[in-house]
Amino acid sequence: MLAGKKLLALAFAGLLILPALASQKAFADGLFQENIQGNIAGRDVNLFVRVNPPILTTETAGDRFMQVRLFEGNNETIKYSTFIIEISKVTGSGEDTIMSSNAFHTESGLLTLKIQPQEGDVDVQATVDDFLQAYKADPGGTINIKGPILLDGGLYHFRIDVIGVDNVRALLPPDQIRIFDTYLSVGDVVTENVQYQGQNYPATLISYYDKVEGFAFDPDSLTYSWSMPFNWDVERIKSATSIFVHEEIRIPKSFAGVGDVTAFDATVNGKPIVTRMLSVDPFSSQEDLTLHFLINRNDILSLAADVPDNADTMQFAFSPASDGGVKTSGEITTDTGGMLVLLDWEPNQLSAESQTTLGLEFHDAFSGERMDDDVTYDLRIIAPDGNEVYSQENQVAEGGSDSQTLTFPADETYTVELEVKGVTRDGQSPDLTRNGIARGTVIVPEFPVGAMLAVIGALGSLVAYQRLARKP
Repeated sequence: MLAGKKLLALAFAGLLILPALASQKAFADGLFQENIQGNIAGRDVNLFVRVNPPILTTETAGDRFMQVRLFEGNNETIKYSTFIIEISKVTGSGEDTIMSSNAFHTESGLLTLKIQPQEGDVDVQATVDDFLQAYKADPGGTINIKGPILLDGGLYHFRIDVIGVDNVRALLPPDQIRIFDTYLSVGDVVTENVQYQGQNYPATLISYYDKVEGFAFDPDSLTYSWSMPFNWDVERIKSATSIFVHEEIRIPKSFAGVGDVTAFDATVNGKPIVTRMLSVDPFSSQEDLTLHFLINRNDILSLAADVPDNADTMQFAFSPASDGGVKTSGEITTDTGGMLVLLDWEPNQLSAESQTTLGLEFHDAFSGERMDDDVTYDLRIIAPDGNEVYSQENQVAEGGSDSQTLTFPADETYTVELEVKGVTRDGQSPDLTRNGIARGTVIVPEFPVGAMLAVIGALGSLVAYQRLARKP
């Protein structure tokens, strides 16, 4: 017992000097799950962290879960892993610690904190390993906790220090302890009634990053707006392995002039955003039109150049497009932020009842780099009436690229829906952390200038992505 206490004490003491080891630290921001790369004692490793459920409302009942898995590049879970975990809730003025540093050990390498959310102190209901003096997970990797963890939506900071691997009787020396910081989000749901010409139109807003503030509707311009707390510190943003802001709003289709249109002007902190950053989904709900703001790390860095130094919120606004114009998409982003897909339509002048080739190229949405791995996906082309005119399931883009040949039955504006279902490298299990749905638009007939502008815009965005990703 004394030896175990000394080992754990040394580990905690080592953590006090780790802030100086900047190269040993990595973090991500704004997702409900994250796969973070790192290196421990010369071994390339990944730490997968996930919170569940991904959306919490005041009516959400039942347990919450935090899942942690440490694994090597070949997808093999590292057994006998020991973690020190601290959980904080991000607020407008800083962070409030809701679970101070506790040590947890899992023989299987899989750790699930099963949380019964309630007010009061944190109560960890697990036995303590005599040697490590760490809470020990059951054979399935689960530890039960009661306390004020994941009580409501917003941004949570999880600091996870890997202090031991492979052997229950050994801890890593202080200079090899790996710190993983991840800021994971639980959706905050707000419902507001919008009044227009004597009618009420409920709007449901889900912020997957932080708490919604200042929701408003301007009846003169048909503009919806809101904000949320956000730290615009550029150095913080650059040092993140990934940041993703996802805002979702649902508007009744019965709201004529808003809920029944498919083209919108949208801004973030007053700056217009490109179509890739606003996904329009008219088909997931029979009653509502759903819009998604999809803002990733490189987008945020670009926006930050025009944000005042004292800004502490991210501000969103949208209204029906002033020119009413819908454009063919040259790039689309998945709603989880993990994948950017470039779309190349051939011929440039699209027309009904003639053969069209759609080229697909998959890129990492955070770095802009093309995927070298195989990507499994479904593709659907949907007509304005909701009927699918083209559908392919479980297609594989080998080395990150593929093509599909199709024929449009009529002159219409179609919705493109692409679902990423897994990324696979030879000899490894599928990586499911990038899964998500990307949506865009294709107009038939599309004339050469429109198609060329879509391609030029996509390539321009990709170059900007890669430049921002490479900046120190």
